[in-house]
Amino acid sequence: MDKPNNSTVVAITGANGFIGKYLVNALSENKNISIRVLVRKSSSSNNWGSSVTEIEGDLTKPDTLKAFLLEGCVVINLAYSFSATDNQNITVINNLIDICKTNKIKRLIHCSTAAVYGRVKEDVVNESSDCSPRTNYGKTKLLIEQTLNEASRGSFEYVNIRPTAVYGPEGQALMKLINNLENANNFSNYLRSCLFNARSLNLVHVDNVVAAIIFLMDLNKDVNGQTYIVSEDFETNNNYKYVENFFLKNLIKRKYIVPPIPVPLIFLSWALRLRGRDSVNPRMVYGAEKLRNMGFKYEVSLDSGLNDLCEWYKSQKNIKASGVS
Repeated sequence: MDKPNNSTVVAITGANGFIGKYLVNALSENKNISIRVLVRKSSSSNNWGSSVTEIEGDLTKPDTLKAFLLEGCVVINLAYSFSATDNQNITVINNLIDICKTNKIKRLIHCSTAAVYGRVKEDVVNESSDCSPRTNYGKTKLLIEQTLNEASRGSFEYVNIRPTAVYGPEGQALMKLINNLENANNFSNYLRSCLFNARSLNLVHVDNVVAAIIFLMDLNKDVNGQTYIVSEDFETNNNYKYVENFFLKNLIKRKYIVPPIPVPLIFLSWALRLRGRDSVNPRMVYGAEKLRNMGFKYEVSLDSGLNDLCEWYKSQKNIKASGVS
């Protein structure tokens, strides 16, 4: 297929995922963008819209990818399989790299994760901080970044983003907290609130992640080989205490009889270490200055994002209560 006249072609892997669905919806609002999404099997139930073309293919099968990418297009890679082995995820990336080179794409934007940093000593993490992931997920994600960075040189532009804890309607982040506040023993919630009180949550709204991808997609500056953290840790209320109180007030409609007594964060750090967590520094925040200094502006504030999540959660409960599928 030839490139549509006067349009930017964007090819997306992982479009059916959490971030992918938001990205496709956002890009669909621009009539000058032609969107191609890779799917294993086309389905009318996806209801993408007229600007979206489904291309059947499988990242594990290189021969099925030839029709996916057009010369000069921008590729946004959101694909990652939690059910696959580490080697299988690397093989998928190599398959994508090969077709990007063959079809002469312009730029590839890869969505990685802040989990690649793992355990770091600093309270403030930025793009130049050392990466010390301990989990297989973090290690594989870092290896994918390194593979893309090395293989792209001289063939196509490569940009890497590392979002922190991505939340929003239909996402999994914060669902455990909401479920605990709604269903768990109130004393257990109280003890958890005392322990986690001032812990940084490192939240970032999915709309802000999508906005960052689109910003880097359109940016004419030289960003080749660059990595950008996408985080809202500049929001002073991006912590457990504030978010818990927000949900208690706006969603659960109750509060603790006795205000939680903050436990020194060192005890939380020890507890996280005992549980084998990758990140054990409750004070750790991720700096977003590099992306903001490029001119990027975050579209959704913490309060607005939390409110959207509350309204969505309540609507889902109403749907279940009414028996509507």
